[in-house]
Amino acid sequence: MWIKESVKKGRNLKDMYNVSGVDVFIKDRVSEDVDPEFVFNYISARIPFHLARNVDIIYVGQFPEMKKREINAYYEDGAIYVTNRQEGEMDMIDDVVHELAHAVERNNEADLYGSGKLQREFKLKREKLSTLLKEMYDLPKGFIKDIDYNREIDDFLFKTVGYDILNQIAVNIFVSGYAATSVSEYFARGFEEYFLGKKQRLKELSPVLYSTIDKLVHLEDQ
Repeated sequence: MWIKESVKKGRNLKDMYNVSGVDVFIKDRVSEDVDPEFVFNYISARIPFHLARNVDIIYVGQFPEMKKREINAYYEDGAIYVTNRQEGEMDMIDDVVHELAHAVERNNEADLYGSGKLQREFKLKREKLSTLLKEMYDLPKGFIKDIDYNREIDDFLFKTVGYDILNQIAVNIFVSGYAATSVSEYFARGFEEYFLGKKQRLKELSPVLYSTIDKLVHLEDQ
């Protein structure tokens, strides 16, 4: 029901947008200091159209899954869901692009992970990080070997270490502390950095990740 109401409301308030060919429905009004048109024009100008082709729609608003998982955005079944409660336009841009990265990942798993090179690069970085962290903390079991999402590792990095400290410790290993969470988040944060951040720094820190994303970007040229 809320989808139909959102569409009707969107048409009345001109709260329907498009980003890289993907329709955007504003279910709940965004924060006053956020201009949705700027947000989606900004993303459209930076993300190649073909990378978004497997995303059917983007919904902006409040959704039960966000409250349940304590998250601001997620990708599921061809749709990106992002909260309307944003601290600023760049925060919303980061959320959308991050989830777009996960959509790209799910639809290109063979190209991303088939050779095993990306996993090896991530694991080596986890090893370097573990050397620094174990001087101050007891590491969770499987911290080096378990490269897929692990709740214990996630909680350790987020709650025990904290991203403020982790960002400082991992500054010469990962583009951000959050990238150490799993190989999936490693790819997603790299994707963000490639399009929104310092591309050269990504290339220097994570050459395999950079090359992998760069190949996806230029897939249409081949």
